[in-house]
Amino acid sequence: MFAHLRSKSFLVGIAITLLVIGLNYIRVDNVQKLLQRVEGILYDARLLATLPAQPRKFDEQVIIIDIDEKSMREQGRYPWSRGKVSELVQKLMDAGVVVVAFDIFFAEPERNPVELVIANNQHLNAKQRTQLAQLADSVDFDNTFAQTLKNSEVVLGFLFDDSAETSGQLPESVIDWQHNSEQLSEIGRFSKVLANIAPLQSAATGAGFINSVPESDGFIRKASLVLNYQGQLYPSLALEAARVYTLAERIQAKSKVTANATWLQGLSFGNHFIPTNEKGQIFIPYKGVERSFPYISATDVLNDRAGAELLAGAVAFIGTSAVGLADLRTTSVGVQYPGVEVHANVFEGLIHPEILPVELDFTLAIVFTLLLVTGTGLSMLMVKQGPSRILIICIVSFVLHVGFNWYCWWALKISLPLFQVLLLITLLTIYYGSVGFVSENITRKKIKSMFDQYVPPAYIEKLIQSDQGAELKTERKDMSVLFADIRDFTTLSEQFTPEELSDFLKEYLTEATHIIFDNKGTIDKYVGDMVMALWNAPLDDADHAINAVLSALKLIALTESLSARFVDKNWPKIQVGIGISSGEMVVGDMGSTYRKAYTVLGDAVNLGARIEALTKYYGVDILISDNTYQAVIKHDVICRKVDRIRVKGKLNAVEIYQPLGLATELSDDVQADVILHEKAIEKYLSGDWQQALILFQQLTDHANLPTKVYSIYSERIANMRGDINASEWDGVYSHESK
Repeated sequence: MFAHLRSKSFLVGIAITLLVIGLNYIRVDNVQKLLQRVEGILYDARLLATLPAQPRKFDEQVIIIDIDEKSMREQGRYPWSRGKVSELVQKLMDAGVVVVAFDIFFAEPERNPVELVIANNQHLNAKQRTQLAQLADSVDFDNTFAQTLKNSEVVLGFLFDDSAETSGQLPESVIDWQHNSEQLSEIGRFSKVLANIAPLQSAATGAGFINSVPESDGFIRKASLVLNYQGQLYPSLALEAARVYTLAERIQAKSKVTANATWLQGLSFGNHFIPTNEKGQIFIPYKGVERSFPYISATDVLNDRAGAELLAGAVAFIGTSAVGLADLRTTSVGVQYPGVEVHANVFEGLIHPEILPVELDFTLAIVFTLLLVTGTGLSMLMVKQGPSRILIICIVSFVLHVGFNWYCWWALKISLPLFQVLLLITLLTIYYGSVGFVSENITRKKIKSMFDQYVPPAYIEKLIQSDQGAELKTERKDMSVLFADIRDFTTLSEQFTPEELSDFLKEYLTEATHIIFDNKGTIDKYVGDMVMALWNAPLDDADHAINAVLSALKLIALTESLSARFVDKNWPKIQVGIGISSGEMVVGDMGSTYRKAYTVLGDAVNLGARIEALTKYYGVDILISDNTYQAVIKHDVICRKVDRIRVKGKLNAVEIYQPLGLATELSDDVQADVILHEKAIEKYLSGDWQQALILFQQLTDHANLPTKVYSIYSERIANMRGDINASEWDGVYSHESK
């Protein structure tokens, strides 16, 4: 794996990782808007998926007093007289409402009806005007409303708007903030405001801005708790309502001050501390879809139809949902969401900070770390992998990151960005998947070019899908090797024209190769008429010995079948000698830089070639080594021991056997002679040559097994008598020729 770290594809993966990290620092509006939009969609999906089936409940009752269509029909079109608004507040206070917050502002004074009468009736004399003027105070509804406000806990709304002309009066700021004009700050700054008229604002308990903070896609996911107006911080409507509700005198702004900047970290009032981002914003802890809070029509309050149990001890936010007046916002939980309910959600979060999703100060550092670790890790894991494995790694990565993000949100109430890390995983998957696909195709072609002539097609597919790929490195393995050679081929070839010889070899080798392929073998090479095949490479084959022997038995049957067909073509009959050896061999792609071949080397390979050459000497079709014999007898293959020999070039003696066939396929007479044969060989090896000769003669008379071996033994005994002491006899016969 570490060698892969220097590869070009790994470095490209790191470059992709750095590019995705760099998106955080590219100050291009379209790029940032795209990031925010997709991140917002993921945030909304996560929020909606975790909304409880039933809206959360607390001891504090938060209600919405709605100036709705019903209220319009019964009380008249809005705006209402301040006298009616005063009556509404008074009835709420009388019913036990603790705090009233207006998602409405009163930027202009209400015209006194007496003054309107005097101004619109020029014919009135001075006395009449004086008498009417004395009635003006009785219908001064601004004053009436102001008196009600003095005796109530009411928070009025106001609006920061740099596109309007400043009007009304702001109260003194209730937020303590250490900041000077020379220091930078990320908190929103305004220079103009639409505030309430002075008599009303002076009488009210407090005031808070009702500005919303939509993101670049128009959705409202965060709420600003504070905004900067002429160097002072002012609270939002929800924050001011929470301050009044908790009886706190002031709000403390906690900031981190550097040489040239002030970074807001949170706000505290009473016993509450609310962590914010540097802009003074929090995620809105939506309770649910619209109307998750109790709604009460304003006309029901005015007509004493509202349930006392809903009003007593409640905090009331007054807003409007009437057609033409509706303050509807696009939010994560609905695109027609009442703005007044947004304030209610924020208020509930401020009173219960444990439900607020947290945006950590070091979120950017966490994202940087996640991207760097993920990008580096995936580049290490995906390099040099095939498409299927890359897809699995991608899916696992997605699951891990989504699961971690979900855990942080669900269990820790920490909101972490998710889009960039998913984008990084996707880009790396596309890149490495493409590279892997191209590499796999190259590997597939390379393997096919290497093995198309030597390995069955189905076997090639397994090889392509295996871990080995095209890197067929040299290794030691326990294998079986087969050598099959047509006897007296030189003499036979003289009987053919060149064209006939080519056709003859093509027909024989095609049929022989088919048998080897059917038994999971690999063709090592053709040398004229000789076929060399191997088992247990390049793919594993635990039954390599039995597959090699079954191939040999079928090759012998093939020669008999071909010989019968060759007679019709006036071609000579053929006989084949086959040698099989099993043991440890070195296998791999061997050769020079100019030409390579997939082959095997080792003593076991040489032994296979030697015993193939001995088949003609012993008059048998197949000979196998002792290792092969030990492996195949477990599969009910009947074999007879042929000899204990020492081949040229080897010091150690080996035993060789002739496989005759499966026990189920051999006659009782053959199997009986195999038993008699084993007894004869035992007598021979023990030095009881006289008894061995008797048994060899019986076997020759039966003729159920090839008999040339018996004449060999008889001649060998005749030549050894008197020359070798039986006590020194080991039964080993040395072959001096290859």
